[in-house]
Amino acid sequence: MSTFKYFNVSTTAETELAAIETVNKTGTYPYTGIGVAILGPPKYVTMCNKDASGDDCVVELFIENTSATPATVHILHDTIIPSGATLILEEPELNYDTTVYALKFKLTSVAATQLVDIKVEY
Repeated sequence: MSTFKYFNVSTTAETELAAIETVNKTGTYPYTGIGVAILGPPKYVTMCNKDASGDDCVVELFIENTSATPATVHILHDTIIPSGATLILEEPELNYDTTVYALKFKLTSVAATQLVDIKVEY
């Protein structure tokens, strides 16, 4: 059964879509145990430009960990999502080590009406 997370982004602040996961139990994937549930990387990320005035949105999607090398790896960089359009990413573009990197999203420019809806499916 799939797990979903939903986000509404309207600022240029970074939005963490998936935090770095911690494994505190040995074993094999999916490392389930008491209080432990490793989701792994998302199967799909859906980003919908809901800008009311018809403006394009410029977005970034990246993985980040300041103590890892490299610290930031971009999946999307300065990517334009046209007004009313939806961008869908899936495996293998989203394949990364969730115990090392967090998945983050950022609008690089925001007008008063810009809004991006994001759905993350695991």
